[in-house]
Amino acid sequence: QRCSALVLLVPATFAPDGAGIHPSSPAVTRLLADTVLKSDFAFWLMIHLARRTVIENILGTPSEVVEHVTPAERERLQTMLMNILPVSRRRAGLFNDGGVVSRLRRFDLQRIVAPTLLISVEDDRYGTFPGAQYTTGQIRNARFIGFPTGGHLWLGHNEEDHHADDYTGGR
Repeated sequence: QRCSALVLLVPATFAPDGAGIHPSSPAVTRLLADTVLKSDFAFWLMIHLARRTVIENILGTPSEVVEHVTPAERERLQTMLMNILPVSRRRAGLFNDGGVVSRLRRFDLQRIVAPTLLISVEDDRYGTFPGAQYTTGQIRNARFIGFPTGGHLWLGHNEEDHHADDYTGGR
């Protein structure tokens, strides 16, 4: 009742079939959790020495997407990577996010009356696409915009997403 519109960008939402893509193999996940996410220096090194691994497994974005984006989008990607630092302070929150997302349940979405825009990307390695589609179908006045590529950072579509007012009535 106090919200005039919702814009959900690559949202972690419930999907009835449990659809979702895990961004990394168990070995990479364990390495990241047990070492890299505990140390700001180790994470900084990973950004510089194993950039592809970080982009795919932390940012949920296929590395081949990065090869086809504008210099401005590459700069946005670099800013996102550096804004994760200090990762040691974010580690508990990252694990909490993972725990919450792994136990998502269905909400009574039909009660939402605010105009809602959901935007997701099919190759988002966090698998937000099926949940965003499902959520769109459950909320009155919801609209879904899906892109085939761009990963969790929706690379290549940042300018398009700035026009969300067009889909929510300018609220």
